[in-house]
Amino acid sequence: MKKILMVAITLIIAIGTCFSADKYEKRAKQVAKQMQSGKKEPAWQVAPGKQPLDMQLEKSYRMEDETTDDGELKWIIGTATSVGENFDGAKMQATTLAIQEIARLLQTTVAAEIESAGGNKQLEPGEAATAMETTMGGSQWIMNTIGRTIPVVECYQTLPNKNINVRVIIAYNVKTAKERAKKALREELIKQGVEINSRMEKFFDEK
Repeated sequence: MKKILMVAITLIIAIGTCFSADKYEKRAKQVAKQMQSGKKEPAWQVAPGKQPLDMQLEKSYRMEDETTDDGELKWIIGTATSVGENFDGAKMQATTLAIQEIARLLQTTVAAEIESAGGNKQLEPGEAATAMETTMGGSQWIMNTIGRTIPVVECYQTLPNKNINVRVIIAYNVKTAKERAKKALREELIKQGVEINSRMEKFFDEK
């Protein structure tokens, strides 16, 4: 009886371990091990006080796949690396580049919504064309709408010349991003003298 009980307990522990190590955790551990091995390139490290690299990567992989109740992606992810003479300078530059990537992705997202609104007649062809032209005309004003981002991964490697290469991954909530971008787009159109009628107002107010 005791043997049967011990076997049952062992199986329960084994099954629990199997389920706890999901695909995100496994992938993160494999990638972190490779990045920190130092075999093909200088080993990646994390700053004191930061989570271990595998935990940071696992969070990143989960956020990349996380969706809302409507099945839409919840986060826009920006990734960038930058080399500098010191950690702080390289991190600042990498963060800026990652925000620029988010702005470009957001630009595409808003453009897709405008195209959809034009296709289903929510916006007249002329209105959609004007909004699209303004949206695709440059990402700087969209970048200016981006608020607080969430740092997900932050690691660095010391290069042979002693420069520091920093990699950052940041996340920005899609819902918040679209709301702020559409509000800014409305203001941009008003600056251009475009009359915002009730139909366009409805489009800009959509969450």
